[in-house]
Amino acid sequence: MATDEKLNYGDHSNGGWVLVVEDEPRLRDELVALLATLAPDFGEIRAFGSAEEALLACQEGAAHAAPHCAFVDINLPGQSGLELAQALPDETRVVFVTAYDAFAIPAFDRGAVDYMLKPLSSERLQRSIDRLRNRITLPSGDLQPVLRDLPQLQPKLQPVAYLRWLAASAGRRTQLVAVDDVVFLQSDNKYTRVVSRNGEHLIEESLKTLLQKLDPAVFLQVHRSTVVNLREVLMVERDESGAGLIQLRNNPDVLRISAPFLRAFKAFLA
Repeated sequence: MATDEKLNYGDHSNGGWVLVVEDEPRLRDELVALLATLAPDFGEIRAFGSAEEALLACQEGAAHAAPHCAFVDINLPGQSGLELAQALPDETRVVFVTAYDAFAIPAFDRGAVDYMLKPLSSERLQRSIDRLRNRITLPSGDLQPVLRDLPQLQPKLQPVAYLRWLAASAGRRTQLVAVDDVVFLQSDNKYTRVVSRNGEHLIEESLKTLLQKLDPAVFLQVHRSTVVNLREVLMVERDESGAGLIQLRNNPDVLRISAPFLRAFKAFLA
């Protein structure tokens, strides 16, 4: 399908739905779970692993409402997320989800779309949802300049290199902590408390900043102030409030997991 060919999705006034396109199953499930929690008023969420699957589903449902918004990974197998967005109807608001660093962001920050960097956070997703509700994002039909510039931008798109070591400073000493040995991390004002298999350390960096540098396939945020190494999780027990407790394999600490993150955790395991 040509990238400038628009699909006819029927009458958008019927209510619409949310399109999610992400080729990594864990991230796709996490995004769906967070959207269901943060934006239940957005309606049905339909998730796909490729642009081709998403377009086929849209064509099969052409008699119904168009997706009123779409969360699209840029780097998809086969047809790219940018090409997919160009094929969506003009009334569909597009939010790009990308694992690429800030050098690529100016290409998409044209007022035509919103974007979120991986790993995802509920706070950043909430801002995107607020923008969508306020109809700040412009139609995806304005993506042509981005598509035109894409060949020149490709060399700048570099995947995030996840951290392998953390540097914990104490006076004149700096201790290196292997990320693979980290059990969990907790926010401590402007610092981050790092609990590893070999002890505890304070890192002069916020949890939010550190989370963006950690492999999302290994480290999962389970609370506003807590990130856990999934390899260290032994058991999760849900309580009556919908939240839960995490028991660790080789550490006596019991961690809280809040309800939205518990749903994302279940989606990750599915």
